[in-house]
Amino acid sequence: MNATQTLTSGDLQLVVSRIPRDVRKMMMEQPIFCGGGFIRETIAGNAVNDIDLFGGDKDLLKLSADYLASKREGAKVHTTDNAFTVLSVPRMPVQFITRWLFSEAEPLVRSFDFTVCQAAVWFDRRIHRWQSMIAGEFYPDLAARRLTYTSPVRDEEAGGSMLRVRKFLARGYNIQAFALAGVIARVALAAEVRGERNETNLTFAISRKLVEVDPLLLIDGFEPVNEHEVIDEEAAA
Repeated sequence: MNATQTLTSGDLQLVVSRIPRDVRKMMMEQPIFCGGGFIRETIAGNAVNDIDLFGGDKDLLKLSADYLASKREGAKVHTTDNAFTVLSVPRMPVQFITRWLFSEAEPLVRSFDFTVCQAAVWFDRRIHRWQSMIAGEFYPDLAARRLTYTSPVRDEEAGGSMLRVRKFLARGYNIQAFALAGVIARVALAAEVRGERNETNLTFAISRKLVEVDPLLLIDGFEPVNEHEVIDEEAAA
């Protein structure tokens, strides 16, 4: 990743305004970051299905998830190895990511596997202002709908990036050969397929690594919706 940058003032204002009001209030009181797809999809003008929040302490994230759920009628917290997810249909799910913990914005931004995901916003309580950080390639790659793989150093199922490539391609993104090769190489190494010459065995070895890491997809029958098409939070507050 090249030198980090910030969102334009207009985009930062847009992203903050689209964060659910109760989540925004919580972010102003706790050291919690919003990162990744919520920011990308908001700036791109696309429907947003969920919001990912990050922090440096798992206990804080758990308390925050429980508190948010207690303030939403009929809400419950779904727990996986990756996140605490607050579900309160028809409002958008809020995921408190616990698999990776971050106390600072730059390591969080660098941890995302594609440059179009490398974005974070947070409230700086020292200066009482919303702040942002993005990869230098964030805006150019978003405009070109281009997937640039970052080869992140983090603990994850090796197939996660491959499955995200599939999702991005379905949304009209493109990926160049070298970037796709990087994704495939990580899957192949994790599957320990070097030296394997049997195509069937190779297929099964790699497919076992294509494990979906999105906690929401583990919830049977749950259909995410765009919260802003269902409820005007500012009017309901």
